[in-house]
Amino acid sequence: MPLTGFLTALKHIIPENIIEEIRTRANIVEVVLDAVLIKKSGKDYKGLCPFHSEKTPSFTVSPEKQIYHCFGCNAGGNVFKFLMETQSLSFVEAVKKLALRYGVVIPETRSGENNEVQSERETLIRLNVLATEYFSSLLQNPSTGKAARDYISSRHLNNETVGQFQLGWASSGWRDLLNFLQKKSSYPIELIEKAGLVKRKENSEDAETCYDRFRGRLIFPFKDIHGNTIGFAGRLISGEEGPKYLNSPETLLYKKGNHLFGLNTAREAIRKEDRVLLVEGYFDQIRAYQHGIKNVVATCGTALTPNQVSLLKNHTTNVTLVFDADAAGQAAVDRGYDLLLRQGMSVKVLSLPNGHDPDSYIHGCGAEPFLRQAKEAVPFLEYFIEKTIRNGDITTGTGRLNAVNIILPLLGSLSSSVERSEVVRHLSERVGVEDKALLSELRKNLHQKRSSMQVSASQPIKEIRHNPESYLIQLMLLDESLAQSIRMQVTLEEYANPLFRQVAEIFYKRMEQGQAVKIDQILDYTNNMEIKSFLTQAGLLPILFDNPEKAAADCVAEIKKAHVESNIKELKKQRLEAQKTGQAQRSRDLHNLVRKMESSINLGKAH
Repeated sequence: MPLTGFLTALKHIIPENIIEEIRTRANIVEVVLDAVLIKKSGKDYKGLCPFHSEKTPSFTVSPEKQIYHCFGCNAGGNVFKFLMETQSLSFVEAVKKLALRYGVVIPETRSGENNEVQSERETLIRLNVLATEYFSSLLQNPSTGKAARDYISSRHLNNETVGQFQLGWASSGWRDLLNFLQKKSSYPIELIEKAGLVKRKENSEDAETCYDRFRGRLIFPFKDIHGNTIGFAGRLISGEEGPKYLNSPETLLYKKGNHLFGLNTAREAIRKEDRVLLVEGYFDQIRAYQHGIKNVVATCGTALTPNQVSLLKNHTTNVTLVFDADAAGQAAVDRGYDLLLRQGMSVKVLSLPNGHDPDSYIHGCGAEPFLRQAKEAVPFLEYFIEKTIRNGDITTGTGRLNAVNIILPLLGSLSSSVERSEVVRHLSERVGVEDKALLSELRKNLHQKRSSMQVSASQPIKEIRHNPESYLIQLMLLDESLAQSIRMQVTLEEYANPLFRQVAEIFYKRMEQGQAVKIDQILDYTNNMEIKSFLTQAGLLPILFDNPEKAAADCVAEIKKAHVESNIKELKKQRLEAQKTGQAQRSRDLHNLVRKMESSINLGKAH
């Protein structure tokens, strides 16, 4: 069965979205380290190849692109392929092994094969469901839930929203939840403790000393992307001692920094809008949802992490940061940008008026003004330039120099030369420094940072990359809109090289289906080892384009010209054959067609 057919059949066993979640969570460096000693080398990792004998390391792993490639034997693949090759696993077996390792639940038909870990996960989810129902019942209780209901009313949340997010109340009793769970189920205290719902008295091994973790708090159930309740957050509503927010501890289900609050309800809207609004707090996200703004998720008590960025990247590459206007919120914006940019996200910043967070602004001003602000959000670098200017003094030469020195290093992180030029122009206007001088300094900065890949002379890289068709493949990997433009301009028949034609066919099909053109995903859709090798090599040794749009236009023109010239050559052969066989009319027709095609080439040159 062809691999594409196999993967279609596989969807009946493991849903595609589950495979993508496993791919996102899996860390290829961790997986490879189980089998190969690899060491950090620049932004990648290098080691001796497990697939052939060598003395000089040529096996390279990219954590950024989640792929590997050996520049000695040309083996290449993604995290699934690595497990399949090194442990002789089927694709399904590799997916299941990684799902277990990275805590992803695979909804599958029961076959008696469930291992203890899977069974425990399901038990913990059931315990969390029972706890959610208990907390919700306490909130609705006329007497025990009154204070919490009054607080919710003061925050202007309606009953529909409370029900949608299953908000609840934890009473002040020390063992109320524990007693409820023991009456409702036969689960031992040890499992309830593993769910993070109770904790033991410090330094005690006696299960009888366990008491409720959440007491006297408004409860926010925390759900994974599939809607399973994996943990809780509890908020104090009056002046009691303790942290304002208390989260579940790390459990088999809940790993701090691996989830985003509200993603289960927001993901469809995020895909539809092709943008996510990233906020900090539970109430920020809930307020937005109540006002019909659905593409909002919250980090909730943690600094943004690479795993959270990976989750978002499954749904969109466009992020608007909407953090609080205070110093802490602005610092979070700066930290978040670096993580988002590293994973190829486009980042904008919505700056709210001082004293406001998304919750207060949407409640006070309404959804429409907030959405207008969101549409007018500025690219991060523009925001950063304005903030740097605001915090400095550009009325003096020293102040201008300081501002440029703070901003310039960030420009080197932009992969698009067009975007860099635009930001340089904006910086030049705002700071009052000639843009030519800024571009000169930027080029020096980029030159100093650029690293080169060292390859063993005994194993030269196959030079298939340096031609216009190869460039177009690289350009399609670089930018989604550019990839769509190339697909509309260049037909598959116009690719002369069979390898690049096959790669382009895979890319085009994915774009037609609304799927991203990402190397680590595409590797699962081909059995052709030459394609796998080319793509992993392209991913690890990308070509740097100063102006991708111009490069694409030049390549398209060159490919079309070559295609016409190839057709002319074939027609000339046919014309000669017609002359030899006495087909005068056919010869004249072919001659006219050749002249017409040659004129079109010359006309193209004139333009």
